[in-house]
Amino acid sequence: MTDEPQTPTAGLLEVGDADAARVRRAAFTRLLATAAPITAAMLATEVDLTDEQVEAALRRLAAAGAISRDESGEVVAAGGLAVTRAWHRLLLDGRQYWTWCAFDGIGIPAALELDAVLDTRCPTCGAGLRITITAGSLPAGIPVVGWLPGGPCANVQADFCPEANLFCTEAHLATWRQTAGDPPGTAATLRELAETGRQVWADLT
Repeated sequence: MTDEPQTPTAGLLEVGDADAARVRRAAFTRLLATAAPITAAMLATEVDLTDEQVEAALRRLAAAGAISRDESGEVVAAGGLAVTRAWHRLLLDGRQYWTWCAFDGIGIPAALELDAVLDTRCPTCGAGLRITITAGSLPAGIPVVGWLPGGPCANVQADFCPEANLFCTEAHLATWRQTAGDPPGTAATLRELAETGRQVWADLT
């Protein structure tokens, strides 16, 4: 179930330099382990870089939308996984998190092969959607469909995440696409989203 436009999921969370990649991975791993904000000093210890190098990497990551920081400068989200409230709630291996988009909520537990429950909403009708994931595997036989946005993606949180949602049915996705002016992208089943997620978050497994 695909459309022709290409999606920007290849390299979606990459910034392009080794220091930023190390900091992003360390931030994601620490958030996953603690479900709590992380200081730059903690990250510097984790990745064996100077405070100045970590700060520079964090600025590049934030500009690309690959991490989020709070007012105090602590990292509260990395690689789509957040410890502060957002639109999509993710219970992951018994801990509560949130995600930037519904695709994160499917792809992260799929890549890490974890049990999870994603709570989100259909943008068309507002109905709540609950997806249960078992050891990274997605259920079959339900009509929920996802959307992977296409087009340029300079900042993942601004350019990709707002439209990377789940819909109750293909009909609700079609309605949203018509209302939104038929944006570029790809429709995908839950299992197709999971497979794509395993590729996006492969460096964290």
